[in-house]
Amino acid sequence: MLYIGLILFIAIHLVPCVATLRGSLVDKLGEKRYRAVFSAVSATGLVMIIWGYSQAQYIPVYQPPGWGSSLSLVVVPIALILFAAANMPTHIRAFLRHPMAMGLLLWAVAHLAANGDQASVAMFGGFAVYAVIALISMFARNKTLSGNKPPRLTMDLVAIAGGLIVAALLVKFHGTLFGMPLVSVY
Repeated sequence: MLYIGLILFIAIHLVPCVATLRGSLVDKLGEKRYRAVFSAVSATGLVMIIWGYSQAQYIPVYQPPGWGSSLSLVVVPIALILFAAANMPTHIRAFLRHPMAMGLLLWAVAHLAANGDQASVAMFGGFAVYAVIALISMFARNKTLSGNKPPRLTMDLVAIAGGLIVAALLVKFHGTLFGMPLVSVY
């Protein structure tokens, strides 16, 4: 289930990287139907990834470095800030051009540094590979995020605060949500 979900999710997200494919699908389906299909396949893939990952047997592939968990506590909040900045008129977005894909790559690499089991390698490795392909494609096409609003410092502050708040909530509830606590209390 994990692998099928990854294939669905990543494949549908690679469609926009091939402008002619996306264009022909929009021509055949119309913009609204294309977006509906894109959303439905994405959601289905994501549910399958989450379900498959939660049901996966722990099979060690490598021993994560001792600093891997500490690295993820620093890098994941940065990734969350980038996720937030990607959806607002921020200077972060204007400077980086592709904060969502960059944030995804950071998030995935941080989790690969902290987890060495087969399911984690498949899931986080798959997202890392997708992020690299998406970044290469976007830079090669000179693609920038759409949006005509000029960046505002207040939106940068909102993205930073939002990313840090979500990071704090994840530290507290990661065990409940994903079955693996981030911080052990002794």
